[in-house]
Amino acid sequence: MIDTSPCTYGFKTARSYLTPENQERFDQMTFVDAIEFVHDELLPKLPVKTKSRSVALHPVCSVTKMGIGAKLEGIARACSEQVTIPLDAGCCGFAGDRGFLFPELTQAATRPEAAEVKAKQPDECYSSSRTCEIGMSRSTGQIYRSYMYLLEKATR
Repeated sequence: MIDTSPCTYGFKTARSYLTPENQERFDQMTFVDAIEFVHDELLPKLPVKTKSRSVALHPVCSVTKMGIGAKLEGIARACSEQVTIPLDAGCCGFAGDRGFLFPELTQAATRPEAAEVKAKQPDECYSSSRTCEIGMSRSTGQIYRSYMYLLEKATR
C-alpha cells in the first residue's frame, strides 16, 4: 500500500522499464493506493462521528490517470457535508519537485482552479500528494492536507 498517489502510479507503470527477471517479480506484486484501501476497506468499518462542513478536493494527476477520483470523492462525501471538486481541477504544475525551484510554474498551472477554490471559500482542503498540497496551498492561500486528516477527524 502506498500513501502518495503519484508514487502509486509510478510503481504501477514501472513494469516496462524492468529486466525480464524483475518483470517476473513485479508480476507477483500488487500495488494499492491508500485511497483505494481507505475507501474499500476502512471507510465501511469506521463510524463517521463528526462531518466537516465544507471541503475542497484537489484530485492529483495520478488519481485521475488511475481512475480512482470517485473513491477520493466518496471518502470526502462520507466525512463532510459539502464537497467541492473545482471544474478546473487539473495538474498543479508542481511536477514532482519543480515547484520548489520554479513557483511560477505552479502559479500559472493552478490559476483557474485557485480562483474557484477562493470563490467557494471551503473550510478545509485536501489532496493525496504532499508536493501537490504545497503547490495548492501556495496558489489558494488555503492549507491543503492529506485526505487522511479528514478521515481521522471524522472518525475520531
